[in-house]
Amino acid sequence: MSNIHLNILIQLAKIDGVVVQEEIDLIREVGIANGMTEREIMDCYEMEFTSDDFSHVSDDEKYEMIYSVVQLMKIDGKLYNEEIKYCAKMAAKLGYDENVLFELMLKIYADPDLCADKDSLKKHIQKYLIS
Repeated sequence: MSNIHLNILIQLAKIDGVVVQEEIDLIREVGIANGMTEREIMDCYEMEFTSDDFSHVSDDEKYEMIYSVVQLMKIDGKLYNEEIKYCAKMAAKLGYDENVLFELMLKIYADPDLCADKDSLKKHIQKYLIS
């Protein structure tokens, strides 16, 4: 599952045409947290992402994916229309109501300290999971 998670993040990082160091660092953190080696993480940058079926992904994994997507989107301090569209598309593919994206953006942007309390945020966000 971690390859899919990283590929989602890598595709998002590439959308604006520039992958900045902060994005690379977050992608690496997610990979390491999922037990991946440095080589496996680097290989993900070369892989083609084609998965549309997330039915086998647990609700916890879906939350981790959507959470890290929003983190990555905000990491450079700029929001691009293409990034928002991509994130909304991924939220829908993961089985979330697309409003989850806006809720997460509001929570993470408004209160960065909330990121430390991911469990309470997770309980709030899971109500947007529709499938």
